[in-house]
Amino acid sequence: MSKKKAGTNEFTPDEKVAILREIEVLGNVSKVAEKWGVSRQSIYNWQAQRSKLEDDMRIQEQAKDVVVRSKFDPELLKDLDQYRNALQFIGHLEERKEQLSAKVEFMLIKVTTLLENHPDLDSIHPKDLSKIMKDLHDVRKELSNEPTIIIEYKNKLREQTLQVLQDFLDLDQLKEFVQRMEAIEADYEII
Repeated sequence: MSKKKAGTNEFTPDEKVAILREIEVLGNVSKVAEKWGVSRQSIYNWQAQRSKLEDDMRIQEQAKDVVVRSKFDPELLKDLDQYRNALQFIGHLEERKEQLSAKVEFMLIKVTTLLENHPDLDSIHPKDLSKIMKDLHDVRKELSNEPTIIIEYKNKLREQTLQVLQDFLDLDQLKEFVQRMEAIEADYEII
């Protein structure tokens, strides 16, 4: 085993606990300290912190387990990167919204101008006119919203985040988290 400095964080919690277990087997702090190249004082400090070291090891194991159980799809990030790169050619988000809004406004003006210039506007039933205007409004609303693919990615990410939180938080902490997130979303809806 190579010698490490015990005063720094060069020993992992696993190594520290392994050293402490070796002391339990051998019953001699000095021999184990010499073998590992560590001072006896460091070992005594680790003995005092043993429960914390074991907790750290458990947390690391749980974190590894969560990664396996969360079924996080790394392809999701690749798809998002590809989508982001494609959008960079068009411009940043505000530019894209501005361009899209301008195009939608242009189309709406064109359609309403055509309707106004219709030779016999009175012959179009009011319900039909209302439906045309409603359809135009729906198109405008849909185009101004985020693309469906982004919404799907957000939902997947939310599900995965909630799964990780569920694995680490108890029920009361999870409820508090949900309440805070709902409050944040409510603030954004007001804006």
